[in-house]
Amino acid sequence: MTPVALERCVPADFFARAADQVASELIGKVLWANGIGGGRLTEVEAYLPEGDPASHAARGVTPRNAAMFGPPGHIYVFLSYGVHLLLNLVCERQGVGSAVLVRAFEPLDTPSGPLGTGARGPGLVGRALGVRLDMNGAPLGPTSGLYVIDDGNRPKVMATTRIGISQGQHLPLRYYMAGSRFVSRPI
Repeated sequence: MTPVALERCVPADFFARAADQVASELIGKVLWANGIGGGRLTEVEAYLPEGDPASHAARGVTPRNAAMFGPPGHIYVFLSYGVHLLLNLVCERQGVGSAVLVRAFEPLDTPSGPLGTGARGPGLVGRALGVRLDMNGAPLGPTSGLYVIDDGNRPKVMATTRIGISQGQHLPLRYYMAGSRFVSRPI
């Protein structure tokens, strides 16, 4: 894939829906970072505004999670365990805390370098795409340098329970590309 084809970028209103709907439709789309390259989304997790104890929105707006309550199609980045920068895509409407965590992708057109082996785990996604804390709250597109592109790929999508969390793990809000080896934990 070559640099971003703006006419194929997913518009912000794509994200103006429930995170679980957005999550399932993100699988197979391309996540592109300017200057780095991109990968096909193979695994994501939805975090809901209500009834989801694992969601950062569960306790309301805080300085840390304020971007999660921002406009749809924006980025919510947070530091996990003081080490990993995790990339989330904000959903629903402004004022509603809802997002999709990007967990894994398959590299495209990058045989070597940071994307050469893909990213299997949300911390590796952030590292491979050069995610920074100053991207928090920025819109997808030229401002952040991150884009979601719809190139027409429509893989089979599966749903299962989330992993790596202590609360809300029973909720079937983890979506992945059936048969992909580029997932954080084999299914």
